[in-house]
Amino acid sequence: MFGSKKTFEQFLTLLMTAMALIAVLLFGFAPVSLFFLLSINNYQFFVLLNVVIFAVTGFLGVQFFYQGMNFLSEEDGEGKEVRLKILRFWLGLYTFVGFQLGWTLRPFFGAPGEPFQIFRDNQDNFYLTIINLITSLLGFK
Repeated sequence: MFGSKKTFEQFLTLLMTAMALIAVLLFGFAPVSLFFLLSINNYQFFVLLNVVIFAVTGFLGVQFFYQGMNFLSEEDGEGKEVRLKILRFWLGLYTFVGFQLGWTLRPFFGAPGEPFQIFRDNQDNFYLTIINLITSLLGFK
């Protein structure tokens, strides 16, 4: 692992802890999401609210993981910069793919007026959908 004195299990434990942090934070935001689901009748706002919740919790989990990797790499002088560059690239890729994968496998939100479906047809990608939701919410569309 590019000169690190840590074991694979230590890195895996840090990664799993970061994932658990994300899951606990998402569980903590569930009442907020439920409150807005019951009180607001605006589908675009609800989807964007949940995207923000997922983004905030994901950012906090990734930040925890990055700080943990920095801490684990403090003692390892050799190869630290290479590991951090690979980590930054991986985290960027993880974020980009994570948003799209979460959108593709989205059983969480149904569209108003449609029956519940676990697997839906893939209409477009996450980024175009978010841009369309924001423009329609702001009244540009």
